[in-house]
Order: sequence, then structure tokens, then C-alpha cells
Amino acid sequence: MRLLLDEGFPSPPGFSPATVDASVEVIALRDFDHSLTGTPTPNWYLYLRANEARFDALVTRDWRQSEQPEELWTLTRTQLSVITWRRPIEDPIREWGQLLAYLPEVRRMITENGPSVVFLPSPRLGKNNLEKASDQLGVLATTLAISNRELRKQARTAVIDGLDRRGETARFAGVVD
Repeated sequence: MRLLLDEGFPSPPGFSPATVDASVEVIALRDFDHSLTGTPTPNWYLYLRANEARFDALVTRDWRQSEQPEELWTLTRTQLSVITWRRPIEDPIREWGQLLAYLPEVRRMITENGPSVVFLPSPRLGKNNLEKASDQLGVLATTLAISNRELRKQARTAVIDGLDRRGETARFAGVVD
């Protein structure tokens, strides 16, 4: 999959997404055609140029492109998709993480549905994503139909035995005692 990064999308020097996914080629707009950066260039023109160069998608922070008639009309005339977020993240690590994490699904969706505007979900962690290990031990003990105390004792014994086999009991004595 060939992705063109819009001018506002971060492209850190030395970072190569191909090391994570060899099937993706990512090119920043400034490397594709420097004359398209630093000056007002209509997004529809970027779409035409990206389509001409056989990119599969343009990745942008600018979700408003999905509400502009000229941009939408131009997309209907090309094989180009746009990948963006409804709620901009403005954090390069999270943006890249989201893009890479969802890339297989994005590829599948575009293959199944044709060129599209793909809105990636915003990465959010809520309380439902947080579990205390001590609470989980209690749940596990209930599932195993043993007491929490007995489960903790079994786990401690297994860890200490493992450390003994490695000859590292003293090294972690302050943690496991």
C-alpha cells in the first residue's frame, strides 16, 4: 500500500514504517513534490497528483476535507482514499501508532469497498481499560474456586521456585519476600 503524507502529518527523520510493515510505502508530501508545500495548494489538486502517482491513500490531519465539495467530487473521480481522524490527535506518536495499528483493517476496508474516506478512531483509554492485578487475583481465585490467599500462596511459591532454578532468589528478595 502506498501512502502519501499530507504536509501537516508528521514524518520524523529516520522513522521508516516499512520496518514495521514491509507492505507499506510511505512518502511525505515534501519528498514527493516540495513545490506543493509551504504554499496554499487545494486538497483536490493533491488528490489528483497522488492518484496520478498511484498512491492508494493520502493521510491527513485535516478531517474537514471530507466536507468540501471539490475535494469529495475529485475523490469520486480517482482511485485515491483519504485516511484521517474525526477528532484530530495532534500527537505524532499516537497518530503513527493509530495509523500502523489500523493499517491492515484500512487496507481490507478499501479493498472491499473501493476508494473511501477512512476515519480512524481516536485512541482513548478509559477506566474500563484499567484492572488492578490484586483485583484480578481475586476474580481468578473465584473462577478457580479457591481462596484468594491460597492462590497468592501458590503464585508466590511458583515465582520463588523459578528464581531458585535461575539462582536469582537473593536478587529479587526485596520484591518476593
